Amino acid sequence: MALASLAALVPVAAAQDSGTTKAMEREPGLPDDGREVAAARASVQAAAPDRAKSAADRTARVTPRTGTVSWRDSVAHGVANAGWLEDGVQLPATGTGFYTYNPATQSPPGGAERRWGHDRLVREIVDLGRWWARRHPNGPRLGVGDLSRPSGGPFHGPVVGHVSHQNGLDVDIRLVRADGSEAQVGASDYDRERTQQIVDRLVERGAELVLVGPSLRLTGPPGVVVTWPNHDDHLHVRFPKPAAD
Repeated sequence: MALASLAALVPVAAAQDSGTTKAMEREPGLPDDGREVAAARASVQAAAPDRAKSAADRTARVTPRTGTVSWRDSVAHGVANAGWLEDGVQLPATGTGFYTYNPATQSPPGGAERRWGHDRLVREIVDLGRWWARRHPNGPRLGVGDLSRPSGGPFHGPVVGHVSHQNGLDVDIRLVRADGSEAQVGASDYDRERTQQIVDRLVERGAELVLVGPSLRLTGPPGVVVTWPNHDDHLHVRFPKPAAD
């Protein structure tokens, strides 16, 4: 997929607040989804008041204990760049083969309000961590960044925000460091072979989009594994909306 054709789908992604820039990742929608984004955004805005109250009530009842997952069937509404999440599931701060981190500080754990996703996405992350632990029992765990807000919708920081990550089907995954540590990483100190294993596994599991930085030399099926700016320190992964949603 040509970078130029994807770029046309990305809205302006930076905002100023009291002189401080809130970084917003420029992440694409899917090809030809412009009308769907507009329709989804209108639907989200119309339902916002009732949705916020009911989502808050549901979230309060299912916040899991550390290390556990309170599973339930989720619904992804709209699209990644204009949507919301119904009955989301919270990813624990840590689990087998993975830990979470805050992209603003690059330190663990990830914020409790930033770790919500569709049950399909959370199951995929848990499965990925277990697969990774089996494959690399003595290696570092996988670093998992942002998923979505508890009820999805706009993800405006603080400090780091996203244009997408709105309907519970997006997640950021840290590259694997060559030195085996669980810390901030970039193109100069990542393990290409082991990170490529993650990309291959995600594609095998049905990810519909994996954004990789232009300096990483990671590969995969065209239109699924896509080179994208500002992604030299993590993978942006999107799973497809379940047919039932």
